[in-house]
Amino acid sequence: MKSLLVAFGFLSLTAISCTKSDESLQTNQSEIESRRKPTGGGSGVDNSIPQPTGFTVSVSGSTQVNLSWNSVPNATSYWIYRDTYVPAIVSSTNYADRSVSPGTTYTYAIAAVVNSVLGPKSASITVTTP
Repeated sequence: MKSLLVAFGFLSLTAISCTKSDESLQTNQSEIESRRKPTGGGSGVDNSIPQPTGFTVSVSGSTQVNLSWNSVPNATSYWIYRDTYVPAIVSSTNYADRSVSPGTTYTYAIAAVVNSVLGPKSASITVTTP
């Protein structure tokens, strides 16, 4: 009987943890989807918005990657893409990614937001942390 209670307690904690994570992911995904879709539907990307140019990425030690790019006219923010997700949305033309791990390869791209509409991604750059 004692073993059954321990196993049940473990499952309850796991279920609570998963529910919390799922809610957080769903909230972030909803926010991203709402920002991607321009008025009137479509693919969510307006190709008339210029891609950011002058995009550079440099590794600063094993736990930081620095990104910079030229501004896009009338852009109010920029989406930072790392691999398959968006870890940050910034209003400046640089970003320090401090959530990287040593000895890991990452691929970055940038997209500008103009008039609440997301533009196309820049060319991608891949780096590996030492």
